[in-house]
Amino acid sequence: MAKSSTILVATLAMAVGFMVFVISQIDLSIYSQSMHNSNAIGDAPWEILNNNTNTDKNGEYRSNNKMNIIQMDNKTGSSQMTIISYRSNNKMNIIQTGQQNRIVTNDNNIHLDEAILKTSNNNNDHDQSQATTKSIKNSKIKSKTKIVAITDSQYSQIALSWHRKLTSLGYTTHTIAAADDDSLTYLRSQTNISVEPLLHPQSSGWPVARGKPQELRRRIFATRWVYILGQLKLGNHILLTDADNIFVRYMPLEVMEDSEYDVFHAHCGDFPIRFLSMGFVVCGGMAWLRSSERAVRYVESILEQCGWGGMDEDAEDGDGRAGDGMVMKAKAARCDDQQVVNSKFFFNSLNYTWDDEVTRPKLEQGFWKGESSGRSLVTGHRFKLWSVDMCYRGPVNGSFGRCPDANVNWVAMPTNTITSEKQSDKVRDRKLRVEQWFRFCRNGTSIGDGGFQL
Repeated sequence: MAKSSTILVATLAMAVGFMVFVISQIDLSIYSQSMHNSNAIGDAPWEILNNNTNTDKNGEYRSNNKMNIIQMDNKTGSSQMTIISYRSNNKMNIIQTGQQNRIVTNDNNIHLDEAILKTSNNNNDHDQSQATTKSIKNSKIKSKTKIVAITDSQYSQIALSWHRKLTSLGYTTHTIAAADDDSLTYLRSQTNISVEPLLHPQSSGWPVARGKPQELRRRIFATRWVYILGQLKLGNHILLTDADNIFVRYMPLEVMEDSEYDVFHAHCGDFPIRFLSMGFVVCGGMAWLRSSERAVRYVESILEQCGWGGMDEDAEDGDGRAGDGMVMKAKAARCDDQQVVNSKFFFNSLNYTWDDEVTRPKLEQGFWKGESSGRSLVTGHRFKLWSVDMCYRGPVNGSFGRCPDANVNWVAMPTNTITSEKQSDKVRDRKLRVEQWFRFCRNGTSIGDGGFQL
């Protein structure tokens, strides 16, 4: 037994030496997921905790993130040694030993300012070796949210401007999902642009952007939810935006990630008109969705109503991914997603309940509605509606005598261009709409029906 203990301590000493080398080259972060599936190994004073489940306590997919923890207790005196490691794709992200158990997370969460490697031995001589890493100090919080705008060749220049705007604001996880070969080729030719196909180019549904104008729009609007479904199953939260949405400031995506909600919606002015009697409508092209089983069920309900035919028969795995594993090899869907999403509220097909009847959006509240939230008793997903001030959908020069609160506003989705300046070319008109928004509304003060002044 003594010989076995000596070998074990020697092995650990070698492991710690390797850890000191590795830890100086890696990002350390905090992982809040609770550990379980503990399995003791024989009579040895250590155990392996293996978390290979598909979902965590919040229902988040972690099928690609295998957590391995080795914990050893040296019960000589008051000494205790704990070794914790997180591995993803055979890369060690964090190693830590010390006097107390530590909480560890994947590299998608908050970075530690400093990492200290400590060892203790059977003689209780603590802190005999110490290694610190300073290179990650003050590093930015990493987000799990992928920000996505969909485009075809007609709007690829608008999507390019959208991407560069988000980069200038400080976002790093945004990408463009191209719906046809021309837009994919054009955007790949640009520098510092993240782009991928909406579906795998060998899919039966590719190119997504084809057919007459209405057919083309409905294929894109519906198939973006096929893309979202695949991304949620990969473990990515999704912030879906239209390519002509105007982001006016940086807001940390952890605001949504750290919340209790699976889906965030934006109010959408007065369209679709046929649903206005319920007191509100939400946008198809501005939403945040969590990588959770509940949100997946919600997205699947949208695609079912759109009549989606599912994955291609020759897809390489059950999730329909092929090639690089990032996009679905699937059929295109076809519907007006904004009609579908709002119909679920209007007909209450998902059995929605509201957290507070006072804040529940109603017709008498008028245009400038605040936040509200609730739950679907069918899918189980928790949802929240952003306030109109936060995500504004309305006239380019404001609504009912004012613009959204500049201290709150995050995204603007102007519905029009000032008629006297309107451009016949769609790309130029969308660019003009952005310019008009900043001229009339951003940091503007209402001066009544005559417009807005800066």
